[in-house]
Amino acid sequence: MFIMFSMKSILLKIWKYLPYKIQVIVSPWFRPLFQVFAAAIILNPQNEVLLVRVTYQRKYPWGLPGGNLEYGEDPEAAVQREVREETGFEIRVKRLLLAKNFGVSDRVGLFYVCEVVSGAFLLNEEISQIGYFSLDHLPDVRPSDTEFLKQLVAMASS
Repeated sequence: MFIMFSMKSILLKIWKYLPYKIQVIVSPWFRPLFQVFAAAIILNPQNEVLLVRVTYQRKYPWGLPGGNLEYGEDPEAAVQREVREETGFEIRVKRLLLAKNFGVSDRVGLFYVCEVVSGAFLLNEEISQIGYFSLDHLPDVRPSDTEFLKQLVAMASS
């Protein structure tokens, strides 16, 4: 049986096996200009945060839905597009929660409080699972992200 792989799926499989530090070093070669990403903080009524499990990270695959802005793209439109692509959900952006530089001079994150208005999870090349998690029972997220997620949820809840 012949299986067709898209270029994106092949690159995601290769990326998965690169250590995180190598990904950080190599990333500017693929996106050489200043990188801005948008991420969604989506809470359910139990104050659990929506996280996605990416297919291209072996270690610490869970994180917030979101991704890089395309050139000329509005940040709110970018977070809506990324959440739709990753989860199948249509969201409403409620407000910008935080803009943060992560110590890497070419990367800034924009974190938006959002709510799901429609849709259902659609399995895709990038995301294998999604779920709402309490801050006391987070899945396999980067240790440095655990405290940051707690701060974001506290800010979003107030």
